[in-house]
Amino acid sequence: MSKVQITQRHHKPDDEVRDIVRSVEKELISRFGLATQWTDDRSVSFKRSGLSGELVMGPGRVTVNMKLGLVLGLYSRAIQTELERTLARKLG
Repeated sequence: MSKVQITQRHHKPDDEVRDIVRSVEKELISRFGLATQWTDDRSVSFKRSGLSGELVMGPGRVTVNMKLGLVLGLYSRAIQTELERTLARKLG
């Protein structure tokens, strides 16, 4: 099992970050068929076959932690790079 952790720093207000996280959530649902669930007002968990994780909003940062199964683990670097680009573009 592969693990991916990404942290993107930002200087945006919480309300704006929450809106950005919701837009990222929608992208993940449409592009990768993920099921998502907000666990509280600062974090959303997601999963699908071969992938599970959580996106957490912290003070001045957003962190994504994912576990990838055997098949998706082969693409862990590409998945990480794409998420880093998306978060940098939206939060930078």
